[in-house]
Amino acid sequence: MDIKDLNELRSEFEVLQKNLLQEGCDDGSCVTDENREDYPDYLVAMYKEVMPPVKSGIYFSRWDLKAMAAELDEHFALDVRERMFQNFMRWVSNPDDMKLVMDQFVKNMDMKCDLYREYSERFPATKSIFDKKIAKVENTKKYLDKVFVEFFT
Repeated sequence: MDIKDLNELRSEFEVLQKNLLQEGCDDGSCVTDENREDYPDYLVAMYKEVMPPVKSGIYFSRWDLKAMAAELDEHFALDVRERMFQNFMRWVSNPDDMKLVMDQFVKNMDMKCDLYREYSERFPATKSIFDKKIAKVENTKKYLDKVFVEFFT
């Protein structure tokens, strides 16, 4: 594990901690599938349910969004995360496009979960923390599937 990975992990933890404290849920127990809301617009739904780390278990940074878009030959400037998310989703015009976007989200989640698993193996005391995050990610993937079915099929 190199310094870049450690710094990235540290920044993710800082963001997660800040978000948990702001939500008044420092142990993560207040976020469950029952807490997930139904939204009339898939963009609002995805942003409110997938982007907050307290709900999804993953922090999607601005660089993550930029890299995911670049994989699909979409390019936009670094900006506020919400605006970048909207720019990333703007080109979705049919179910195939949406499937490509969701695949990028899942790919990013899987990559970060692999890091979480590696860290929990190297540092066994953190295993329970990372297992909770991985469980949230799995629920978020199911949620993405639900959004796809509801809005694009």
